[in-house]
Amino acid sequence: MFGLSFLGLSLSAQISEYKIFYFSGTPKIVDKGKEINPVRDSYISNKSKIKLSANSYIVLTNKDEVPMGINQVGEYSIADLNEIYKDVGNSNLTKEFFDYIANNMIQEEEKVRRSGGVYRAVGDILLSPFDEAIFIRDTIALNWSNPKQKSFYLKIYDAETWEQPYNLLLTDSTYNLVFDDEKFIRGNEYAWTVYHGKDHPQQGTILRVFTFADEDWKLDFNSQLNNIQKGENEDMNKIKTIRLFLDNNVYPVE
Repeated sequence: MFGLSFLGLSLSAQISEYKIFYFSGTPKIVDKGKEINPVRDSYISNKSKIKLSANSYIVLTNKDEVPMGINQVGEYSIADLNEIYKDVGNSNLTKEFFDYIANNMIQEEEKVRRSGGVYRAVGDILLSPFDEAIFIRDTIALNWSNPKQKSFYLKIYDAETWEQPYNLLLTDSTYNLVFDDEKFIRGNEYAWTVYHGKDHPQQGTILRVFTFADEDWKLDFNSQLNNIQKGENEDMNKIKTIRLFLDNNVYPVE
């Protein structure tokens, strides 16, 4: 749990200076006895509390865009948040602090993906990329677990037509997939898996979906990225960039 001292902010008496920057898991905002879901970039009422359950994580910012990550189970009133910042005093904002927030954002998002909270459940053998990944690079490493170097067929399907551009026999645990305009169409969904047989895998086999981003998608994404990078605080820009990647399922997170 981290925080920094801050100056006063002239806001409505009903609204605190704390804004919800990022969350994962199932945190709640308790307002007038009711539990509601948090909303990105919304301010927290002075009379509300943050409620964190197990495997939940939330990042708040104050008026100076100083982030504070909380992952301990419990309820936090505005007074509690004030004390957290107050206890830190005038500590300097360090690169390690921002790295802590950034790494936790990525790690907590991975926990949600593995649990199937917002993505389809995934099997143990498929490691990365995560399901529904968007690729903005033309070369991506597909990774799976194969400690005994068994023979597996890497299978890639068009998710709409189920045509199969790849059915490769491999003994490795990784394969560098390179965009090929004779096999892929940018913007279309494809599914991949590894399987012990050459034929189609049996029903119930886990497949992960991916997309090579098309030019329009990349233009919009890069426009948002450029706007973030105009910010004066380079470390905060990094955290905002990570949130942009996570929100858009971009792989890898950079």
